[in-house]
Amino acid sequence: MKKRLQTEKEKIQEMETKQAAEYIWTYYKIPIVGILVFLFLLVYFIHAFLNRPEDTLLHITFINCYDDISETSGFYKEFETYAAFQEKGTITFDANAFFNLENQKDYSNTYFQKTVAYLEAGTTDALVCQKANLMGIAKGKRVLNLEDALAKEIYQKYQDRLVYYTTEEGEEIPVGVDISDSPLIKNMNSYKDGCYVCVSAYTNRVERVKMFLDYLLA
Repeated sequence: MKKRLQTEKEKIQEMETKQAAEYIWTYYKIPIVGILVFLFLLVYFIHAFLNRPEDTLLHITFINCYDDISETSGFYKEFETYAAFQEKGTITFDANAFFNLENQKDYSNTYFQKTVAYLEAGTTDALVCQKANLMGIAKGKRVLNLEDALAKEIYQKYQDRLVYYTTEEGEEIPVGVDISDSPLIKNMNSYKDGCYVCVSAYTNRVERVKMFLDYLLA
């Protein structure tokens, strides 16, 4: 291996700059792209972790949402009133995430990388998404098993709405709640083909995610 690397180095050094660049890209573009994606994810993760708002009350990421869920929207204001949090802090509905994990290439999508980074940093508490994205994210073990003690209240209240992911070992794990028939979701234009909520495996605000589910399904 060392001898081969030395040979490649000598070959490249003998080339003109443009020719060397074309040669490197032709034969090494896959590992180069892999390294760049890794570095991007690492930077995003560090940024998300270091910039977590200390006063966050709840952070929900809506994937492929084209509706207005901003702080001035009726959807946001109605939830704010419903939740009636006594603590001072921020409720965030993040709609800046667009990908479809039915397509393998979308696993390298920058929006997906951002979503993963925010999940693993503990910034995002839950996702609202289509089923293909729920299953793709569950495959990476980034969503909470709803049989976990932390999610006991969600599991018990919404048993008839649970969506299961089958692991490679054949185990069926409840990873999401079907909210497709929620009047609030049905009024949106973004989730006509089904909509699900999954809880981040890294959150410590599960009870507030349940409150969000109660709001949607009241």
